[in-house]
Amino acid sequence: MAGFVYNLPSANPSPQSFFKTFGDRVPLVNLPATSEDSNRSAEDDERKRRRKVSNRESARRSRMRKRRHMDELWSMLVQLINENKCLVDELSRAKEGYDKVIEENMKLREENSKSRKMIGEIRLNRFLNVDGDKIWTV
Repeated sequence: MAGFVYNLPSANPSPQSFFKTFGDRVPLVNLPATSEDSNRSAEDDERKRRRKVSNRESARRSRMRKRRHMDELWSMLVQLINENKCLVDELSRAKEGYDKVIEENMKLREENSKSRKMIGEIRLNRFLNVDGDKIWTV
């Protein structure tokens, strides 16, 4: 330690002068790792490697889940499109049937009206002409 003291530059040394003074005494490269450091580094490297493998596997599983989910959604979409088409066809047939029933109902109402009118006329004629004798004359 005493050897460094006499080589110190002035009270406020600049970084350039500091490195110039100590550059030949202190190597600027990493010092060789001790066995404890190398064990720790190896453990860290192994942990990082396991984490990478774990993350890759997790990402693979996530992609597989996403793919299955997308396949299920597409399948559901196809099923719903087909079901919608069937329902639209059924609705169209029901509407056609409804239109036919409405048309038939109008015809029946007309026939009913004509029949009632005819029955009314028959009754009136019967009332006016009983056994050929005219009771009432109009």
